[in-house]
Amino acid sequence: MRKRIVMAGRFMALRVLIMGMILILLPGIAAAQTVAPASPASQQPASSQQPTASQQEVEAIFAAFDEDADKARQFLSQLGEVDGEPSIDQIAKLTELRNAVARDRDRALSLASRGTMTSRILEAQIDALGPPPAEGESEPAIVAARREALQEQQGIVTAPAIRLREASARASVIVTAIDARIRAMKRARLIERGLSFIDPRLWYRTVVEIGNAVTVGKRNAAQNLGKYGVLDQIAAFAVAIALIAGAPLVGMFLWRKLSARLSRRVLEEGSVAKKLLVSVLQDALAGLIFALALIAMTVALMIFLLPIVPVEALVAIVVSVMLAGILLGIAQWIGRGVLMSPFPELRLVTLPPARADMALAAIRQMAIVLGAELVISALEKAGFIGSNFARFASAALVAVGAWLLWQLANYLREGRKYYDERRAMEPGGDAPGLDFATPISRLMKLFAIIAIGAAVVGYELIARFFFASSLLSLSLVGMAVYLHRSFVLVVNAFAKGSMARFRRGLHLLPLLTGLILTIAVIALLAIIWGYEPSEIADAFIMLRTGIEFGEIRISAGDIVTFAAVFFIGFFITRWLQRFLKLSIMPEFGMDTGAEAAILTFIGYIGIFLAALIAIATTGLDLSSLAFVAGALSVGLGFGLQSVVENFTSGILLLIERPIKVGDWIEVGEHSGIVRKIAVRSTHIETFDRHQIIVPNSQLISGVVKNRSFSTGPARIVVPVGVAYGSDLDRVQEILLDIAKANESVLEFPEPAVAMEGFGDSSINVKILAFVHQATDGAPTASALNFAIARRFAEEGIEIPFPQRDLHVKNWPPRTDEAPA
Repeated sequence: MRKRIVMAGRFMALRVLIMGMILILLPGIAAAQTVAPASPASQQPASSQQPTASQQEVEAIFAAFDEDADKARQFLSQLGEVDGEPSIDQIAKLTELRNAVARDRDRALSLASRGTMTSRILEAQIDALGPPPAEGESEPAIVAARREALQEQQGIVTAPAIRLREASARASVIVTAIDARIRAMKRARLIERGLSFIDPRLWYRTVVEIGNAVTVGKRNAAQNLGKYGVLDQIAAFAVAIALIAGAPLVGMFLWRKLSARLSRRVLEEGSVAKKLLVSVLQDALAGLIFALALIAMTVALMIFLLPIVPVEALVAIVVSVMLAGILLGIAQWIGRGVLMSPFPELRLVTLPPARADMALAAIRQMAIVLGAELVISALEKAGFIGSNFARFASAALVAVGAWLLWQLANYLREGRKYYDERRAMEPGGDAPGLDFATPISRLMKLFAIIAIGAAVVGYELIARFFFASSLLSLSLVGMAVYLHRSFVLVVNAFAKGSMARFRRGLHLLPLLTGLILTIAVIALLAIIWGYEPSEIADAFIMLRTGIEFGEIRISAGDIVTFAAVFFIGFFITRWLQRFLKLSIMPEFGMDTGAEAAILTFIGYIGIFLAALIAIATTGLDLSSLAFVAGALSVGLGFGLQSVVENFTSGILLLIERPIKVGDWIEVGEHSGIVRKIAVRSTHIETFDRHQIIVPNSQLISGVVKNRSFSTGPARIVVPVGVAYGSDLDRVQEILLDIAKANESVLEFPEPAVAMEGFGDSSINVKILAFVHQATDGAPTASALNFAIARRFAEEGIEIPFPQRDLHVKNWPPRTDEAPA
């Protein structure tokens, strides 16, 4: 294959040399020949003759990949032949090989993707020549020669990229196999059972190992202390004792002085921003004092242990002690923040002061237990202590830590109850929020039971795993929530201050930071609960490069690009609507309904165009999903038939405008003013200020009375009943006088009085009159009714109420007609 590529490269170089000579002689040839056809090779792009990934680099990648892959396969085969439980060193070696193969995979994939631009250019040139001729057809010779030359170049350009992709695929298979083997080895180590820490046999072995460690320490001390004089030894131990005793005392003294002053400053500050700044300064000073004290105590520990412990073990002890101290400092910071923050918004758990101090003490003690676990693991790995002592000490520490975790769960439940009681006593604060404390506390208790149960049974690694993972997870989630709430507090302070005009944009920042924190917390939680960091990195790389769904590849970058372009189009649409509403439409004097229809239609078009542009920007080819989309549309059509019908009806309402915003309409038994015509429904506000939501399909297919459709005069009908025996001519005269005397009744057409008919209890008459517009009908009819009641009372005309006269014949009945 390599010889073929080299021969093709030499052939291409010879062709380029010949074409260069032809170009030099071209003026002379043009003088003798009017038209000379250009050679196909002269049109070749220079970039296509030089592949992006050099042959040497590709061969180096293949050599490195073959070497790493062979090492990985050999080590895997060796592990298959070894009996017994896997060791930590074996897992570390296999992880190292896995990372090497993964680096080769990523490098090959990166180099393969570099040459895609040249390949795309050649594909575009081939497509520009048109589709190849079908079977039995032909194309011009110059086009055929050009197509053949471009396809030959494309084969040369894509050959290294194809080989690199093949290597990347092989590496992915090997990495997947190694990941599976690492998980199996870790699982096997995790379920390894030993002696329980309550087993006397483990006690005996632990005492023996302690005695051996003391003996080795005495021997090392005797050898190393002899190198120094007595005064040097006394001075060194005096400095160590002074550091151990003085560093905590000086640190506590300085912290109390500075903390009291800063706490008073926090209470005195009225501004939220200044109060938060002082609080951050207080935390920073506490961290600085704690770091100095930790360094001093670590130096003292090194002075004490240097004559006793080997240098390698001393380095491991110092590193583990420093990590334990950092854990303790972080626990103190998180505990004070979530329990005793001067800002009530930042407290995740609300407790009385005394109970909060106890909860903070429990958090510190759990951090000490976790730090002691780190030190024991470091001592065991360095070989300074035996496995039995490490197992006994770890199991005992886990049991203590599980009890502390149980206590912390109780504090969490107690804080929730205390918070609910305080909310209930506040005016208007009796509505409880979401209760996260109860499920979290139950989960903590479950992990505590699992940890202490596994330690008692003998599964010491399972106990350590559940205790450490649950504690770290709780700390991580608490830290993330505390940081996010602190950021929200800062943003709200800025939004209420000098940057109030940007408050809408500022309020989007907490959402963005919350999303970033959520992604980071999920990744870290996965690592805490057993996933390798390399696996998380591979997951992020896969999201970045894309996931294939059939013939479509979607990556995180495509999603971000789609969201960014769509939201930009969305905001441009909203800005255009606002600009048209405030600047353009008032110049045309359109009514409110027309403005609302145009703005809504522009909004639909803008959002549709934003979605199309976003899809086009990401470069997604959705043609392969056309069949699936068609099948889904048929299935969804039955389930979403009413939604589609209402949507179509909404579009028709905006185009035909049988009703518009501000119209007075009657739909069925509902009557009111149209306030909004949305995509699915129309909002009507009744005269009782009730909001009625009517589906748009009812407005299109049903009967709607639009009292505001006509802008001219509207007729009103005022019925009234008079008693039988009344003077109807006088009634007609009075009713006409009342109608003509009302200012809202038009003189033309003139009002009239008509008799509607004879009722059961009254003679029914009515006033027929016209008003200026339909909205004047109700108040005018009411005024006419008041005037009719007043005039009829003055004239003595009775308005009867419904009544019925019953006439009974032949009562009492005659005796000869009595029933037999």
